[in-house]
Amino acid sequence: MIQIRLPRLATFILGLFFVLSLIAPLPFVVITPGSAQDVLTKVITPSKKPSVTPTFYPGDGKIYLLSILITNPSAYVTGFELAYSWIRSDHAVMPRSLYYKDGRSAEAEKKIAKTEMVDSQLSAKIAALDYLQKNYPQLATAKIKPSDIDIALAKTGGPSGGLAFALGIVELLTPENILKGRIVATTGTIDSKGRVGSIGGIAEKILAANKAGATLFLVPENNCKDLAPAIANIPDRIKIAAVSSLEEAMTALNSKRPRGCANLGA
Repeated sequence: MIQIRLPRLATFILGLFFVLSLIAPLPFVVITPGSAQDVLTKVITPSKKPSVTPTFYPGDGKIYLLSILITNPSAYVTGFELAYSWIRSDHAVMPRSLYYKDGRSAEAEKKIAKTEMVDSQLSAKIAALDYLQKNYPQLATAKIKPSDIDIALAKTGGPSGGLAFALGIVELLTPENILKGRIVATTGTIDSKGRVGSIGGIAEKILAANKAGATLFLVPENNCKDLAPAIANIPDRIKIAAVSSLEEAMTALNSKRPRGCANLGA
């Protein structure tokens, strides 16, 4: 048997390239499950200086807003971190360009995320109050302005909490017990017309929902493609409800068999 040995210089260069590939910054981000925060507890409250003080009714369920953790915009993923994340079932590796724009500073990214969060809160208030006026005219919510409701959520940015905020406002302002003691998780953007939009990190948010004990997870209909069996692992105890509007989300909460992604061919 003939053994062929590489010259020492070639071996050294190859070894050097291997080491550099493990420590060199790569254009990817790592996404992991974040926290689950109940929007009905301390997050949504009457304004301290309201024009009209809204009446909040106590409930016995939870509406969890789900978040994800993502590589800081000022940091880069190394080859070693990338390899480690690929073998972890609760980690996802995505191209950096999907989340951050080249040349944009970390401070600028934070300001954008904060602005998106503030905008989502205003849209959620408008959509929820409009829904209440149409479906619960007896509550006289027409006098309530968006500024009469406060939403406070620390250390979280982006627009994906919009649906959770809107559902929380509807639940708090109606005497009807919509949740009936259930633990519901939800994610999705929302505009002032009540239309629900897709978000990123849906698979990681399912893990956060499961950890929080949720039994129903409301997801944007456009995210159903990301929940196909070959892509995401959905725990048996969690029922998925696909929605494209606040109206559909409320219908799902009031249904024993809400429409899931499987009904849409996903």
